[in-house]
Amino acid sequence: MDLPWLDSPVLLHSSRADKCTLTAAQCAFRRGHWRYWYQADHVFGHATIYFICAVVGIFTISNILSRLSRSPKGNGLRSNGLWQRSVALSRYNAYRSFHLRGLNWFSPSVGVMLLGVCGAVYFFALTLGPKPYYWPNTKHPSVSYGGSPPLATRTGWMSLALLPFVMILSSKANYITLFTGISHEKLQVFHRWDMMMQWKMSVVYWTGVAALIPQAWLNIMSIGPIRNRYYEFFKSFHYIAIILFIFFLFIHCDFRLTSWDYFIASLTLYLSTLCYSFGRMFLRKINHVPFLRHTHHASLLNLPDGTIQLSVPTTMTWSAGQHVFLRFWGLGVHSFSTHPFTISSLPSSGSMIFYIKPHTGGLTERLHNLASQSNGNKVAVSIDGPYGHSSVAQTLSTYDKVLLVAGGSGSTFILPILEALAFTPGQRTIKMVVATKSTSSSTWFVDAVSQILSQSSPQHGANTKVQVYITSPASTPTDTGSSNSDLEKALTATATSKPDTGSDISSNVEAKSTEQISVITNQGRPDLKKIIADQSGDVILGIAACGPEEMMLDARNACADAQVAVLAGRKKEVWLHCESFGW
Repeated sequence: MDLPWLDSPVLLHSSRADKCTLTAAQCAFRRGHWRYWYQADHVFGHATIYFICAVVGIFTISNILSRLSRSPKGNGLRSNGLWQRSVALSRYNAYRSFHLRGLNWFSPSVGVMLLGVCGAVYFFALTLGPKPYYWPNTKHPSVSYGGSPPLATRTGWMSLALLPFVMILSSKANYITLFTGISHEKLQVFHRWDMMMQWKMSVVYWTGVAALIPQAWLNIMSIGPIRNRYYEFFKSFHYIAIILFIFFLFIHCDFRLTSWDYFIASLTLYLSTLCYSFGRMFLRKINHVPFLRHTHHASLLNLPDGTIQLSVPTTMTWSAGQHVFLRFWGLGVHSFSTHPFTISSLPSSGSMIFYIKPHTGGLTERLHNLASQSNGNKVAVSIDGPYGHSSVAQTLSTYDKVLLVAGGSGSTFILPILEALAFTPGQRTIKMVVATKSTSSSTWFVDAVSQILSQSSPQHGANTKVQVYITSPASTPTDTGSSNSDLEKALTATATSKPDTGSDISSNVEAKSTEQISVITNQGRPDLKKIIADQSGDVILGIAACGPEEMMLDARNACADAQVAVLAGRKKEVWLHCESFGW
């Protein structure tokens, strides 16, 4: 079989037969363990696979032990002092982060950076440890050790061995998430790191400019600020660049040794996860009828503060805190990509409800305009998911105290968690802290919380306290219309309330409260460090948080400080789950 640009005949593997025409000493030098071209795929390709699999294995064991400790049979392990300190140390590394204000860069956690350092040391050792980097120069033209220098050969095989893991980490439903319990959005940083490692390690090896161009585009567009600024454009052309990159790399490898095995592994692993996602979407049952048509008719509603409420009737099942990817049909270019949204309801409601804050330009503005049309407040959507941590509420229910923290649209993440905890048996106290810019943007949230608390048992309601911080002065343009009176109505909708202080929520007052809900103005953002320190102590504390990066940085670092206190024996367990999506 002949294919263009490939050697003929095309094989799965090229031959390992080596006819060395050099002197015996030169041939022996050429066949050295770290230099031999005909075994480089085993020496460097397999070493890369072993390292990544070992890292995944460590996190898999950690995931299994963590699940065991939270099970009814795991009380002994959870109360063990050595286990508590080991967990506190690992959580410190997972939570502690930094903010370089000059660059406006929020760092990954210390643990992620340490893992990156371990990978860099390992791969640089494989790259720069063995010598020579290039074949010795000889004056005689007939003395040739090979075409590719050792440095290019070893980096090429390591980069090629990373390809299956790059593909896996890009999938929403992937095997690493299955084994480690780490949700796909938290693995994206490693997906981008692997892409950058391929670029840095293999630029010497890849002489194919056609493969370099899409690879360069992918790396540049994956840089955080650039990706966020041009997200729609990035999503639209991401897969095209990936296909071009893999195609030209496939041609460039030209079935050398076992190079094509890595392409086979990549496509097998990736396509199996893709088939799972599509199969789950197309085989679902909606309204007890086999799901042959995969579109849903979602209702759109503009709330008084401009927030969009999207409601999708469905009999699907999901867990509190999970998210889905929605594809909106009939909205032009937006139909070509999916968008992540956090589900703000539970399956018992019969609908997936989303609260979406519109922004100028892009999909959310189109949805806002559509919801404003009297005859166009319906849109066809496809649902891919659910994804994300499926046991946040279940895990939180095992703690004595629960703290829910949100900023802005992050409140959509903690609402279903509050609802799930309100109907989960057990003795626990719940505190919810939410920061929002204006009274108008807090109205729908206060109303939703009031409904949840009014429907929960008296015991759970009495043990739940909610603090809503209005971070902007009430007189700013962010407040419009009768939003203040709407907030008053939402506050008084709770089952019991304290006597009114007589002061208006829009004036310069400290708070407007019911027995369970307090709206606090003119104090800026909540002091999460103090709140978390006050909540933690002689009881085990579980925290779920979602919000802007700076707010989540404060939450993570406050929880990291708590781990130091746990290590010193001054506090008990503190667990944190930070969610990336709150859209």
